[in-house]
Amino acid sequence: MAKLHFKSLLCLMQKRFLTTSSTLYTSSLPSSSSTLLSPSYTAQFLVKSCGLPLDSAISISQKLNLDENKRQKHESVLEFLKSHGFSDTHVAKLVSKCPPILQARVDMLKLKIDYLHDSGFVGPVLHELIVSNPAILRRSLDKQIKPSFDFLKEFLETNEKIAAAIKRESWLLTFDLKKILKPNTILLINEGVPHSRMSKLITLQPRVIMQHVDRMVYATERARSLGIKPTDPIYVTAITVILSMTESTWKRKVELYEKFGFTEVEILKAIKRQPHFMACSEEKIKSLMNFYTNTMKLKPSAIATYPRLLLYSFDARIRPRFNVLNILASKKLLKKHKKIAWLLTQSEASFLTNYVIKYVDQVPDLMELYRGVKKIDL
Repeated sequence: MAKLHFKSLLCLMQKRFLTTSSTLYTSSLPSSSSTLLSPSYTAQFLVKSCGLPLDSAISISQKLNLDENKRQKHESVLEFLKSHGFSDTHVAKLVSKCPPILQARVDMLKLKIDYLHDSGFVGPVLHELIVSNPAILRRSLDKQIKPSFDFLKEFLETNEKIAAAIKRESWLLTFDLKKILKPNTILLINEGVPHSRMSKLITLQPRVIMQHVDRMVYATERARSLGIKPTDPIYVTAITVILSMTESTWKRKVELYEKFGFTEVEILKAIKRQPHFMACSEEKIKSLMNFYTNTMKLKPSAIATYPRLLLYSFDARIRPRFNVLNILASKKLLKKHKKIAWLLTQSEASFLTNYVIKYVDQVPDLMELYRGVKKIDL
């Protein structure tokens, strides 16, 4: 009861604040301008009609001034959105992200919504798209939205595939088509990336083509210097990894691997087998390489052969497996010809069956050791 009473009191105080602030604001203006562009009206409308919290409404009203004489227009925008299935929560998020939407023309909104609907965005999918990127409703239908769809259709062919790509990255519809998206795709195609691979890239990793063109040029040149060809299956992954860091970060990671004994050839070998070898944080590289080289006595050449070793979780995978293999080796149950690095890469089911369950009778605590219930010092 006390909580309910407090909320009611707070709500009353908020309303009183809005009413009072409106009176104070308008009374301080000349009579000719007292009804124009009142921030207090804006705050009131955002709270009462759009469902925004008072603090958000006040913050927005400092940047956006709604003309009280155009209240019907603002309300018509809300009515239009709700008539197309947007919930109160959707509306609040949409207005919070893009307040100027309240000043939009309903007839223009209708054209865009109808086009998106015809393009495969229906119901919740449409609502999620607009709420995630409200800028779509503020961009020109003929100059931005339609050309973006046409561009995507060159590679994805069907509305269903286009919808899937846009759902993954809604900014594909509003990003700079002429200066970013088209030049980047043309660059990759000219490099020799097959059309089918471009389609997968846009569908699964659309942010790759949303980089500044000079960054894309750098990435393609770096891939070429590594000997990775555009027709190689790993090419797109390599480009993605290269783009994920600055040139200086890339160089630091190469130097870090060299400190642990990798040769340039071994680094290139590892990258070609698994480009994410370079995506690991410097902290993780130091931590795992210290363990692999100092505790497990693995050579850089072995790690270069199995570069996925740098991607695994130490606590969830490496430590438990090392504990098991260490115990088995101490009891002479592990065949000497088995490569330890290779065993770390085996699937969970394979490792559990062949190196844990198989020996639980001979090593009673083996399962507990593997599950981390029982610990040993490394």
